[in-house]
Amino acid sequence: MPAVQLPNGNSAIIYSRDEITERADREIRHGFQVTAQYAAKLARVGYDPADPTTWDKAADLGEVDPSEAQAYEIALICGLVRSWTFEGQPTPDSVLDLPKGCYDALAIACAEEYLKTEEFGPDGVTDPKAPTAD
Repeated sequence: MPAVQLPNGNSAIIYSRDEITERADREIRHGFQVTAQYAAKLARVGYDPADPTTWDKAADLGEVDPSEAQAYEIALICGLVRSWTFEGQPTPDSVLDLPKGCYDALAIACAEEYLKTEEFGPDGVTDPKAPTAD
């Protein structure tokens, strides 16, 4: 169980990759798929976060629910955080109410822990040499 130091004296204890439940794993994989689909839509319309001249193209996709756009990070935090110095257990709503620095640090720590598996390479991309369930 890795400990994660967060800004402003906060902290969290997260499950190691091999401790998460099947339910949490499914939610995280689903969140990844939702986020990847949204990213693909942005790429199709020509949105580039580094180029302000393309930012209006995101508007072509209509109103986006923040929980959809951040589904992967939210699922990671909810699925991997065992305990934290904030009140209550992580829920999709409480995660979105975290201070920005804490949210970002926790999302990164959870992603790094989740991707610690032979299924993923160093960049979180599926390793073509990893065993598959055939």
